[in-house]
Amino acid sequence: MGAGYEQYRWWLLDGDLEVVSDGRIGGASLIAALASLSREIDRLGERGHHPTNHPYKLIVYKGAAVVAVRPATLGIC
Repeated sequence: MGAGYEQYRWWLLDGDLEVVSDGRIGGASLIAALASLSREIDRLGERGHHPTNHPYKLIVYKGAAVVAVRPATLGIC
């Protein structure tokens, strides 16, 4: 992994703020990491995760700093 590789963590929360899924993503930039995260979310159903309690909220952080928040919306897309 090069010096430009950054590690991010993410949480996908349901309407009750329960963690639906979480994980680590890496990328040369936040945009690259978010693209990777988008692919991870698309594959949730393949791993047996079927979120049912809408709306969902997404939080991405690096270390102790929150770097991206997607407000609660209906659906994951």
